[in-house]
Amino acid sequence: MTLWRSGPQRFSVYFFWMPYEWSSPLEHAQLSAKCSHQPGLRLSLSAHNALSREGFVGFIGATAALMAVPLLAFLGHTVLWVIAAALGSALCAIWLALKASWRHGQVREEFELWSDLAILRHISPSGQLQEWRANPYWVEVQISKDDGPVPEYLTLRGGGRVVEIGAFLSQDERQLLATDLKLAFLNAARKC
Repeated sequence: MTLWRSGPQRFSVYFFWMPYEWSSPLEHAQLSAKCSHQPGLRLSLSAHNALSREGFVGFIGATAALMAVPLLAFLGHTVLWVIAAALGSALCAIWLALKASWRHGQVREEFELWSDLAILRHISPSGQLQEWRANPYWVEVQISKDDGPVPEYLTLRGGGRVVEIGAFLSQDERQLLATDLKLAFLNAARKC
């Protein structure tokens, strides 16, 4: 995924590997009213997963193969079954831990912005949807250094509520996202 950011030059673009992606560069977004049905900006955030499906299969396969190597020394002995059971249990525990971590990492957030409406959707790993709507002109992007469950806690205040965004991102990623969101809301307020 890429994140577009303006640099010191007027139209320079830098690409970062980030767990979030804007639909277009923030400086060139065409924000129109909600009646246009298509948001001017769309942001997709997802928790970072270190392993792809292929990586997961490869890791479990390689781990199983490496665990089988010591068993060769015990071929023909009755202790082989005790060691095989212990190694099999360890492999199952690794499998279950990685699957649980993977499921937990399937949280995602979708943000859409028009000149007169901002929508944030939080989709949990179980599929539960939470939605927040506000007028972008009145939305305030807040980043709290120490007042939150994570450092650099990022929230949006508007529509009578305060909602978190990107809690699963790293500290640096939340700072970059806060800067981008401030710019996006500033552009939306100019279109009102």
